[in-house]
Amino acid sequence: MISFIRHSKTWFTLSGFAVGISLLAILIFGLNLGIDFTGGSLLELKFEQSVEIQKITETLESSTLDLGKPIITPTDSDSHIIRIRFLEEDERLQFEEELGRELGSFETLRFTATGPTLGKSLRERAIRAISYASIAIVLYLAAVFRNTRRDTLTKYVSMGSLLGFTAIVTETMIEDDFTRWLTFIGILAAFFIFLTFEIKRKSASLKYGVCAIAALVHDILITLGVLVILGQFLGVEIDSLTVTALLAILGLSVNDTIVVFDRLRENRKFQTSSETLSHVADKSLNQTITRSINTSFSTLAVLALLFFLGAESIRWFVFALMVGTIVGTYSSIFTATPLLVAWEKRK
Repeated sequence: MISFIRHSKTWFTLSGFAVGISLLAILIFGLNLGIDFTGGSLLELKFEQSVEIQKITETLESSTLDLGKPIITPTDSDSHIIRIRFLEEDERLQFEEELGRELGSFETLRFTATGPTLGKSLRERAIRAISYASIAIVLYLAAVFRNTRRDTLTKYVSMGSLLGFTAIVTETMIEDDFTRWLTFIGILAAFFIFLTFEIKRKSASLKYGVCAIAALVHDILITLGVLVILGQFLGVEIDSLTVTALLAILGLSVNDTIVVFDRLRENRKFQTSSETLSHVADKSLNQTITRSINTSFSTLAVLALLFFLGAESIRWFVFALMVGTIVGTYSSIFTATPLLVAWEKRK
């Protein structure tokens, strides 16, 4: 039997190093936000003949329109993605006319425009969406793994329903940004007060949720760190698809963690006096590791095909899912469970 818990300090060190590098990258380089969050226009153009990037750059610089700081990304020898400031419809037509006159005929494969106000709103909604999802996961795990002799399901359902209803009403029916953020802060405060109170009451089930969220934060930060580093050197952007990928990673990672935690809970019911918690955890991890690896490998196989053969527009979305799947599988085995055992040992 492989002993995972015995090397917990090694796993924690590796995770801490990876998270530290990711945080440094985010602080130093910053998020390379796409037009979804900053506002702007994106055009994917396919020219009838090969056109060099230098020629496109010169054409954009000599344009009669103020295009801001254009970013040009080639997808193949004939197609290019051009990111510029937000264009109104008449400006777009003038822009395409100038390009056609200077560079020859082309086909507009894709055009996306997002205003600055909408981009700011999407960015703020993304932050709140990820936070609400994390709170829901903690309460769900606390309810699922509760000790029925001491914990009641009612308090978790009531808290989740109250916070969820408040969040939905605020996000869908209230248009004032200040009120949305004020409600968001209130929900976070209420959740952390509830969390602190329950942990002081030694609610064992909440430990599962907190450890799972710690692993999820680990997964999100590392995935973001990789994307930020790639954004610095390859121009990869953080857009609405990235947020979708992060939410998907939350689901994929927590699903794997739940399987391990469920096996741990079942094995603890039959724990003998000669068995330590570390031994039970190791046994649980050995029983589930094959399932975790097989599931992740099959997911990665499909994602790899999409990454190499899929459309350019979803390539980095797929890449984020690949990174999240790998890191999520690692954290379920080497972060979440060892962290839970360490917490229980302190008790």
